[in-house]
This record gives sequence, C-alpha cells and structure tokens, in this order.
Amino acid sequence: MRVKIAYTVDLEEVEKEVSHRMTRAVNDLDFCYQELIRLQMDLDTKAGTLDNHISLIDTIRIKMAKADQVFEDCYLILQGLKDTRSKLEEKENEVQDG
Repeated sequence: MRVKIAYTVDLEEVEKEVSHRMTRAVNDLDFCYQELIRLQMDLDTKAGTLDNHISLIDTIRIKMAKADQVFEDCYLILQGLKDTRSKLEEKENEVQDG
C-alpha cells in the first residue's frame, strides 16, 4: 500500500529534492539491469534453476514498478514547480505592467 507524505521545502530546493528522490529509483534500475544481464547469461548457459529465474524476474518487475512510481512522483512535482514558476512570472509581469 502506498501512502502520500507531504512536506515543504523552499522553492529553490525543489529540484534538489527531486534529484535526491530519484537516487533510490536509479539505484533500483541499476540493480535490475545488472540482474537482467546475469539472468540472460544464466539462461544462455542453462545455469541456475527455473524457479530462481522466475523469482528473479518477479523481483526485477517489482523494483521497476517501484522506480516508475518514484519517477511519476518526480514528474508531478516538477510539473507543479513549472506551474508555480509560471504563475509567479505572470504576477511579476502584472506588477511591472501595472
């Protein structure tokens, strides 16, 4: 079950926070890549058991899905940042024009 956690950071820190958030997802994807290469070699050489191969593929799929969820969160955060910056720019332009 996923839960939403909300906290605040300074506007200037949003991109840095997103970067930190992405680190875990990138590490998970790196794990997936390394394990897929190993699995592919095991399948080519008939090493390991079928049960282990099935289990590893499931683990990889779960890690990839979790990484995708993190990337979706990051996407939404950055989209919100873009919208906020646009609104702030519009207000500045109104003040300058007014």
